[in-house]
Amino acid sequence: MCGIAGIIRWRGALQRHGELERMTAAVAHRGPDGVGFLRREGVGLGHRRLAIIDPELGIQPMSDEDESVWITYNGELYNYRELKDQLSKRGHRFVTNSDTEVVIHAYAEWGADCVKKFRGMFAFGLADFRSRKLMLARDHFGIKPMYYRVGDGYVGFASELSALREVDDVVPKGNLKAIDLYLRFNYVPTPHTIYQEVYKLPPASYMTIDFDGSRSDPVTYWDLRFAQRNGGSEDAWLERAEDTIRNSVKAHLVADVPFGVFLSGGVDSTLIAWEMSQLLDTPVQAFAIGFNEEEYSELKYAEQAAAGCGIELHTEIVRDDALEILPDLVSHYGEPFGDSSCIPTWYVSRLAREHVPMVLSGDGGDEAFGGYWRYEHWMQTGPTIEGKRLLKSAAEATRQLAPRAGFYWLRQAMRQFRLPVNTLADWQQLMLFVGEQARRELWRPEYHDVFNHSSELFADADEKAHSWHRLAYAQYVDYRTYLPCDILTKVDVASMYHGLEVRTPLVDHCVMEFAAGLPVPQRYREGGPGKAVGKYVTKKILEKVFPREFVHRRKMGFGIPQPEWFSEGRAGRSLWQRVTADDNAPLFECFDREKIRGLLDRHTPASDNSLPLWLFLVLGLWLEQNPTVSFV
Repeated sequence: MCGIAGIIRWRGALQRHGELERMTAAVAHRGPDGVGFLRREGVGLGHRRLAIIDPELGIQPMSDEDESVWITYNGELYNYRELKDQLSKRGHRFVTNSDTEVVIHAYAEWGADCVKKFRGMFAFGLADFRSRKLMLARDHFGIKPMYYRVGDGYVGFASELSALREVDDVVPKGNLKAIDLYLRFNYVPTPHTIYQEVYKLPPASYMTIDFDGSRSDPVTYWDLRFAQRNGGSEDAWLERAEDTIRNSVKAHLVADVPFGVFLSGGVDSTLIAWEMSQLLDTPVQAFAIGFNEEEYSELKYAEQAAAGCGIELHTEIVRDDALEILPDLVSHYGEPFGDSSCIPTWYVSRLAREHVPMVLSGDGGDEAFGGYWRYEHWMQTGPTIEGKRLLKSAAEATRQLAPRAGFYWLRQAMRQFRLPVNTLADWQQLMLFVGEQARRELWRPEYHDVFNHSSELFADADEKAHSWHRLAYAQYVDYRTYLPCDILTKVDVASMYHGLEVRTPLVDHCVMEFAAGLPVPQRYREGGPGKAVGKYVTKKILEKVFPREFVHRRKMGFGIPQPEWFSEGRAGRSLWQRVTADDNAPLFECFDREKIRGLLDRHTPASDNSLPLWLFLVLGLWLEQNPTVSFV
């Protein structure tokens, strides 16, 4: 895994002295094993390398034989050997064993459509000096980041936002809409960033920039459709699921360096660890984080999982003094990012990097197989459920010889059945962190127009999936929004801070396409409130190895003890008080000072107000670190 940066300038503009070097230095932590540059005809490509495949010859930027195509590439292709064989039969000649060279030759053979043939995680900038185009591309799920900045006479791109602050131009203007979206969803949804004129390239897309400055819109090359396939016994589905997951784990183990696994003791990470233990001859090293607060710590389950898999477990306890790294983490995310589990992710990545340069993780299992608690709530609400309840009332009234009441309840039921099965407003109510009324009270009145904006990303997902099965709708919206913008972003930044590559066998288009076609009962089984079973098929696989009570315990998540850490005398409260102590703190330029300070007053042992506290703490830290960014 690597850090990439680049810029294209037109109108005869030359590369600015030191610009490319500064951009590339900003992502140096992503690639400690090497650095390289290309400057040619207004194009600059920079690269920082973390050597995982072909450490000796995979140096970048890399070119084809006649140096007409150059690439700076961040990622891993798990099917690069198969593609290399296919391309060799078509006459292509290779001089390295790296997947980067395969990308170059795949582009030469298939053009921009080459990305449709890739299985892996990647983001790259490819300069084609024959056709005089720069191509930017990102993998199917957005595992690897790609940001780009559009300026007067240039487009810059990089793995992190910080690199785009190094472009020779004025400081990009801040984006108030992005702040309000962040307060709603815990992150800034694609394509927006905290800056105007700086964007995230969407997952499963590419764009091209001509050397004269003409630019295409992002082109989507792949999408996931949840359409269940009927037929087949439960045993047959179980066997196919296990084969699909095992094959993906095997594909993700392609590397020339040692590797391990993140192991929380949850269903997904345990399943990955088990499959690794069955595939590998050498002992697997696992890494887990715990907390002193027992109700938040899964260490005992990680220990049970490691024992069941027969693997070695390395552990560390995270205490509230861990928040000392929060300002640095806020800086690395480049924009406000509110998922507090970035803290334990940072620590488990540091722990793993002391032993190995690469790990596998269980991320994506909830989105693929239907595991989040909100899916249970979503499936047990909505117009169809309400309509069925009203029909029961109508039948009961009729049995009690009250036909007028029965007719009334029947009419109410029919109204419910005519309503849309899924609505974005209902779904977003489950996902909101700070609701509209609360945000309206916190923003200063002159900024209330930010409420007029919605997220194009959510709207597009809703448009495509609104008529689907209720579970499919929820999974699809999460796949488009929460998975790339929160989960994958969190892991990428926290792990690459330490130069650790994290691979995700469940965030794989072969696994996801299989899971999206599963009959709903293989993903989710009704069982009444609190008794429904999500991730049914993966839990059945684990039941072959682990006790039922281990597999079916209540999902815990990976969050910090947020309510406790904001309590009296704890580190979260102290940091909050420092950020909000000054009457002229940057946070108060846009938000009501007394209302913001009052958030802490409403946090008591009996009333948890830690979600907005955390969001505004992160935002306040980011604003402190970026005093030159103007939002007006």
